Amino acid sequence: RALHLLTRKQWYQRRVRGAQFLVTSEVFTSCVMKKMKLCCLFLLALLTPGWAGARYYMYATTWDRTHAGTDSEIYIKIHGMKGTTSWYEMDLSGVDDFTRGDTDYYSFYRSEDVGDIMCATLHTHGSDALLVYKLQIRSTTSGWKTIYNKKGQWLSRDSDEGITEDKRCLNDCALELPIQPSSWRLARTDFDLSSAKIEALSPTVLDSHTMDATSSPQDIETEYYASGTKYDTMTFSKTGGVLVTSSVTFGAHPIKTVNSTAVIDDSNSFQFQYSVPFKRAEAQGSWFGCRAPAGKKVQCSAVMERSQVTVPYTQTWQSKSKGSCTWVVAGSFTRVQDSKLEQQIEEL
Repeated sequence: RALHLLTRKQWYQRRVRGAQFLVTSEVFTSCVMKKMKLCCLFLLALLTPGWAGARYYMYATTWDRTHAGTDSEIYIKIHGMKGTTSWYEMDLSGVDDFTRGDTDYYSFYRSEDVGDIMCATLHTHGSDALLVYKLQIRSTTSGWKTIYNKKGQWLSRDSDEGITEDKRCLNDCALELPIQPSSWRLARTDFDLSSAKIEALSPTVLDSHTMDATSSPQDIETEYYASGTKYDTMTFSKTGGVLVTSSVTFGAHPIKTVNSTAVIDDSNSFQFQYSVPFKRAEAQGSWFGCRAPAGKKVQCSAVMERSQVTVPYTQTWQSKSKGSCTWVVAGSFTRVQDSKLEQQIEEL
């Protein structure tokens, strides 16, 4: 009884505590007919809360103008700081929605939680033109936002009456989001050096020799060659701010440590991508002499010390077409670096 059939779409729809899940009628019917208890229990488990996503609540007001209403199928997707939802059909069962001057209320679940709401895109499947005055939208993770049809744009598949799809935002600076190379440039990168964290990691041991002269009246020594690769890995991890496309690259000075202090390395600049490690490798090799004095036992090891520095950052991106439009991206810069190959001698 908890599931009911929607004839037109052949879907079963169930809403539980603000969540909506869709199960095809063929799958559910098959489970019932075959008395497959485990299958049915699995489907019912999908109806429990806790799955990722968000519920959206929306008021759509049709303009109070002649022919502003429509009978065409209208779809919407919502854009926010964290991404974009899938399309949702704005169709109220048993209600003549999108009537001139009326405001319709919608509540729906989407598997995508877009975070703070900034924009909405409307799409029409018909030629019966529609003129929406405003949208008022909130979600389980975002407060109410009012998005106006500032340009008075009509929606219609008939090009003489309007356009098929239109994106509307809280402000013009959000229209070109997400951040992408064609529309935005990096204006500045700021590091919070006062919050830098520096720590020593386990060293890389390339070779090790033990020389035992405890029972020898004279020194014992040997020579050996050690070789390996020194790595330097830098990553800008993004943890906040506006959405950025994966194709975005940017140039930035990295952080380095000098006398156990994090400083900006102004002498170098590299091209980075968010959350993609930038790696450098350098071959290391050297001959070392290992000597144990008479009556002593020592261990000689060819090692590369490894350290990590992490620094919070913020970046300001500026629109190429509207210089007054800026957005911020935030995160942390991490650098894991090996030292040059050297020998360490320990008396045992």
